[in-house]
Amino acid sequence: MSELLEFYASEAMTCPRRVYFRLKGYKEKWPEFVRVRLEQGVNAHNILGEILKKRFGFELEKHIVLKSPRLGLEIHGRIDAFRRFPIEIKGKTSLPRIPYDYHLAQLNVYLRWAESEYGYLYYVKLHEEPKRVLKDVDFSRFPVVRGKNFKAFEVPYDEKLFKETVKQFYLIKKHYEKGVPPEGWKDYTCRFCPYYYICFGDGFTL
Repeated sequence: MSELLEFYASEAMTCPRRVYFRLKGYKEKWPEFVRVRLEQGVNAHNILGEILKKRFGFELEKHIVLKSPRLGLEIHGRIDAFRRFPIEIKGKTSLPRIPYDYHLAQLNVYLRWAESEYGYLYYVKLHEEPKRVLKDVDFSRFPVVRGKNFKAFEVPYDEKLFKETVKQFYLIKKHYEKGVPPEGWKDYTCRFCPYYYICFGDGFTL
């Protein structure tokens, strides 16, 4: 049996061109301002993760795999926190009014794997000192969590979204096999992308 092409849950419903470049092994070059945000996000994630582990008994960084030999692909992921249902933690410079579509798609992959009816998206406002942000968070109604710089969303499993996610991965796989990059999103997210230098440099154009 041929090897399955490996996708990541965090790539669900994101820019297909970005996923293509990752599959082809192009070097990531993160803009400096994104590096700072990533570092702050990791710090907030680690502190909140320890709270979920110590106070509520959640397993952190739960590795999962969903395989589709028929389509020739598999989806890997690491659930930020898991115990009966998944929790995904996202650090943002500003808290969204509603969850981002690609965050919903990522969590939905985890819900599929866990066979859970619902999960949670936690948004934490990025800060140089994440402990200051998280110290005021109210866990009294966990898993519904509240705080000034914190937003929690309860998210049900969506079968239609999962099928759309798998379909997008399969279409990217076809581009990968042909060696032809798919169309990119061409929007504000491009400036946050580690492959910005390819799309806006020599060799490729949007």
